[in-house]
Amino acid sequence: MIKTAKESGFCHGVRAAVYKADAQRGEGVYLFGDLVNNQHVMNGYRRRGFNIVQDADDVEPGGTVIIRAHGVPRAVYDALARKTAEIVDCTCPKVKSIHEIVSEKSTAGHHVIIIGKNGHPEVVGIFGWCEAGTATVAEKESDLAGVLRDSAPLCVVAQTTCKKAWWERAVALIKSKRPDAEIFDTLCGVTAARISRAVEMAKESDVMVVVGDKKSANSLELYEACRAENANVLFVESLEELLNVKEFPDTGAAIGLAGSASAPADIIDEIHGFLLFSNFLAQAKSEIEEASDKYLQEIIKSAKGKPFVEEALISLYEQNQNGKRIRGALIKLGAAVSTAANTADMHDNPHTRHEAGYLPVAVAYEIFQTAILIHDDIIDKSPKRRGRATIHSAEADAHFGNSRAICIGDYGLFLANKILAESGLPPETLVKVLRLFSQIQLTTLEGEIMDVSLPYYPIDIAADYEKFTYTVNCIFEYKTAWYTLAGPIMLGAVCGGGDEKLITLLRDITMPLGIAFQIKDDLLGIYAGEEVLGKPALSDIFEKKQTLLYGYAYKHATPQQRERLNKSYGNPRATSEDLETVREIFTATGAKAHAEEEIRRLSQASLDLVNTMEKKHQTILHGLVHYLITRKF
Repeated sequence: MIKTAKESGFCHGVRAAVYKADAQRGEGVYLFGDLVNNQHVMNGYRRRGFNIVQDADDVEPGGTVIIRAHGVPRAVYDALARKTAEIVDCTCPKVKSIHEIVSEKSTAGHHVIIIGKNGHPEVVGIFGWCEAGTATVAEKESDLAGVLRDSAPLCVVAQTTCKKAWWERAVALIKSKRPDAEIFDTLCGVTAARISRAVEMAKESDVMVVVGDKKSANSLELYEACRAENANVLFVESLEELLNVKEFPDTGAAIGLAGSASAPADIIDEIHGFLLFSNFLAQAKSEIEEASDKYLQEIIKSAKGKPFVEEALISLYEQNQNGKRIRGALIKLGAAVSTAANTADMHDNPHTRHEAGYLPVAVAYEIFQTAILIHDDIIDKSPKRRGRATIHSAEADAHFGNSRAICIGDYGLFLANKILAESGLPPETLVKVLRLFSQIQLTTLEGEIMDVSLPYYPIDIAADYEKFTYTVNCIFEYKTAWYTLAGPIMLGAVCGGGDEKLITLLRDITMPLGIAFQIKDDLLGIYAGEEVLGKPALSDIFEKKQTLLYGYAYKHATPQQRERLNKSYGNPRATSEDLETVREIFTATGAKAHAEEEIRRLSQASLDLVNTMEKKHQTILHGLVHYLITRKF
């Protein structure tokens, strides 16, 4: 179960600041300091060409200057006025009101005490609206000692994100010494309410994930408040950081998610969707493995007394183990999305109910996948698959090993069709499922024919790069996108009674994502290790796998780099040194960066289509996209 605090993300003040800043063009526009205390947001402004300055002297005359949400000292406005700069003031209204209070009181002779963190941008701004020598910042009790002995009238304000406990303690101490002090409670009530609700969620969760910038005061306070109630709190700034923590939440855990007032909604949504789909996949995987193991064990029993057949089916059973079950899970997801009665609670718990007919279809599909992988391993001469020896490589006689593996793979293909025929689906639905399944099988084999043939009818990449990329993209579309993503989710939608419009939309969402999935797979094939891949890290190099990654590198390589590539890539006796050579060239030519940009572009195309769907379906499908493009397996 994944739950997100409704108050997560930008507060009103930050949201308004970002809205005003986003309306400006980056060129010739200055941000005075960090608009918000979040580096993800600030890096976005840097990429768009905004100039980030800390001093008015760095602003060109006549420039446009955006004042940060935390506010700035009065002297900054004066300096910018002398520059005839256009000012877009994004100071939070709550902070602006504090500036007015302290300006008025310090001018009238009061000494201002600012309860907050010394050096914090908001506190620096407040301090700068006080007359010289009339303000003190207090972040601990000792900071109050001297000023409380002063005879001047006192004015007390708080940094809006000051810890409530410290504010209350400081106010009590001030009142005990100076009951005449004027106290202005300028704490942000939204921040307090956000923390209160997040703490309640932390109490009810196995794991709590807090999203925010490590340098943000409100983020730190949110984390510390949740940490006081739950030892299992992960404090992260992005999905990438969450994926890198060793204490990554167990997929069966009850997970709470809260974002600070300076955490962008897109990051919170990205993490929520990722966790939601991860949990969904784990539950689907468990269901599919239990059902497929039971089915295959029954098939093995039925083969007793048939010479050699029982052993062959045991090999099929073993090769079917340890799959990721993404395809089967997508069948379940397609069924859930297309069944209106099952989707009421998809935002937080999409697997509480699902179309029962999905399971035999998912089992059939996973066995179909295992069968074609057995054949694929012969084609690729792969010695390992899913962490175990491939069927063909386990025999001393190579011809016999290949022959036996082909037969076992064929058995799996025919068995998948039998499972579908006996699935118990309504006749009309079954006809649609069989028709679509046949199309997926044929399309996958068309892609395989292209993939097998290309190395033997090579295209001169340097001379005809466009033809090469077109051919490789066809392979990716036919062999990966259809077979891995589009086909399964469409099958599920058919099981759930989805109409043609929905089925077509699901296909259009998953086709670009399927190509991105394959590009990611090719990146992992070069840059990941055997422990991640479940097969030798040199497999793609041995095979001289024709990928967009390789094509781009070859096209943009220097003559010397091409010569080195020709020696290493495709060498059946390649070593770890060859692997490092290939990695170095792929990186130096920009091929790796180009592949990563293609993944981003294609996945964004999928996300744009997801956003046209009903809101209740968007989060889980966003999670699917982020899960596939951030995966490290």
